[in-house]
Amino acid sequence: MRAWLYYRLSRDEDEEMNSLQNQRQILVDYAEQNGYEIVGESFDDNVSGMTFNRKGLGELEIAVDEGKIDVVLVKDLSRLGRHRTQTELFIDHLRQNNVKVYSVTEGIDSSNENDDLMIGFKQIFNDFYAKDISKKVKAGVRQKQKGKGLIESLPLGYKRDRNTNTVLVDDETAWIVQEVFKLYVDGYGLTTIAKKMNERGIKSPEYYQRRKLADWKPDISKKYLWVQTAVKRILTNELYIGTMVNHKTVTSKIYKTKTFIPPEEQYRHENFCEPIIDETTWKQAQFLLEQRSQINPRSQNGRKLHRYSGLIKCSDCGAGFIARRRKWRGKEYVEYTCNSNHRYGKQYCTPHTVRENQLDELVEDEILRLRDIILAEGERYNKIIKDWSKKKPLYERQIQQLNDRILSLRQQIEDLIIERINDREHTQVFNNMITKREDEIAKLDKKISDLREYDKICKQRKEHLNNTTQIIDEILSCLLYTSEGSISDVNLRMLVKRILIHQNEDKSLDIKFEMNGEFNGTVSVFIEPTEELESA
Repeated sequence: MRAWLYYRLSRDEDEEMNSLQNQRQILVDYAEQNGYEIVGESFDDNVSGMTFNRKGLGELEIAVDEGKIDVVLVKDLSRLGRHRTQTELFIDHLRQNNVKVYSVTEGIDSSNENDDLMIGFKQIFNDFYAKDISKKVKAGVRQKQKGKGLIESLPLGYKRDRNTNTVLVDDETAWIVQEVFKLYVDGYGLTTIAKKMNERGIKSPEYYQRRKLADWKPDISKKYLWVQTAVKRILTNELYIGTMVNHKTVTSKIYKTKTFIPPEEQYRHENFCEPIIDETTWKQAQFLLEQRSQINPRSQNGRKLHRYSGLIKCSDCGAGFIARRRKWRGKEYVEYTCNSNHRYGKQYCTPHTVRENQLDELVEDEILRLRDIILAEGERYNKIIKDWSKKKPLYERQIQQLNDRILSLRQQIEDLIIERINDREHTQVFNNMITKREDEIAKLDKKISDLREYDKICKQRKEHLNNTTQIIDEILSCLLYTSEGSISDVNLRMLVKRILIHQNEDKSLDIKFEMNGEFNGTVSVFIEPTEELESA
C-alpha cells in the first residue's frame, strides 16, 4: 500500500511532545511495521490546524489528485486539522479519491464505517480544543500588549537580538528608512519616492522581511519593487521614533473585516526601542501627510512636488493654480498660473501669473513681519504680567468685594422669595426683581473667574508667543545658513494655509496670504506686471 506521511506542529502546542521529528518517526515506524511503501511526505511548521491553506496539505492534495497514494498516515486526527467541518470535508474528499486516513496513535481508520462516529467525536473535541487555545493565546497576547508591548514582525530598519530578544537598529537597512523620510520632507511624493528607490536598485521592505525567514531562498524572478503603499507604511510607523503601538485594529473571525480602535483605547509604549528617525523629522512628515491628504498635490515625471502646489487659489474664479517651468534670459524658473485660464482660455479667467521666487521673497518678508509683531506682542504681555504681579493684592481685594456683593444679592433673593409667597398679587414684580439679581450674580461670577484666570492666561499666551518666536527663528536660521537660501517646503506649509491671488486690469497682482495656527492672520501685498517668460 502506498503511504503518504503528513505531520504538523502549531505554535501553541507542546513542541517536545509533538515535535515534527517525533511525529515523523512514529509514522515511519508504523509504515515499516505494516509493510507500507512510503511514496512521499509533507509537513507544516508553526501553522494552526484551524486553517486549511497550508503548504504541506497542498502538496498532499496534489499527490491525491495524481493518484499516487492509497493511505495518508497522521500521528492523530488533530494533525490533519482542528476545524471540525473543514476536516470532515477534507476526509470526504480523500474517500472520493479512494484514499483513506489512518491515525496511528488513535487507531482510527476513515475507511472503517465503525470509526465514523469516533472521527466525529474526535473532530468535535479538536475543534473545541483549538477554539479554547485560541482564546487563551489571544488573552495572553492582549496582556503582553498592555504590559511592556509586543511586536511579532519587525519593520524595515530593525532586527531582533537572538540572545536577549530585544529590538535593535539594523544598520544595514536603517539608512533606507532615513532616506525615505528625507525624500518626503524634501518635497517628493509617495509614488516618486517609490520610483527613485527602484531606479537606485534598492530592494523593497518585502525583500528584507522574507530574508529573515529561516528557509528563505532568493526568488530571482521576483524584483521586490517599491510601491506607494510601502512608502506610506514607513512614514506612518511610530516604531521609527521608538514608540510601539498595539491594539490598533480588531479583525472579525466571521466576516474577516477590520475595525479600527480609537487612539485613546490603543496601547502605546514610548521608548520601546531605539529610534531611527528624530522627533522633528517625524513631526514634519506627519504634517505633510496631513496637508497633502487635504490638498492632494501631484508630482510629474519623478520631480519634486512644486512647493506651492495646492496652496494657491484664484480670487476671481476660485480655481487652483498649476505650476509650469519657464525660461527667462537663459535661466529656468517655475511660475504658477490660474488653471481655468490654462485649461479653458482667457474667456474664462486671466492668467494671474506669479513666479515661485517672487512668492518665496514675499513669504520671507512675511516671516520677518510676523517675528516683529510677535516680539512686540510678547513685550506687551511681559508688561501685563509685571503689572499683574504688582496689582495682585488689589485684585484679591476686588475679588473679595465681588464675593461679598454676591452674598448680599443671594440674601436679597431669599427675602424676595418670602415676600412673593406672602404677596401673591405681585408675583410677577417679585419674579422680575429676582431675575435681575440672578443676572447680576452671573456677571459677577464671570468677573471673578476672569480675574482668577487672568494670570494663568497671560502666562500661557506669553509661552505660546515664545514658542512661535522660536519656530520663526529656526526658519530664519535655515534661510541664512543653508545652501538653498529659501524656506523649506515643510516650513512653508507649516506657515501658509492658503494664498489668494487677484489680477487687476493692468495685470498687476494683489496677493493675500492666510497663515496657519499659531501664525494666524492675513497679509496682502501687491506685485507689478511682469514680462512674459519663455517655456522651459
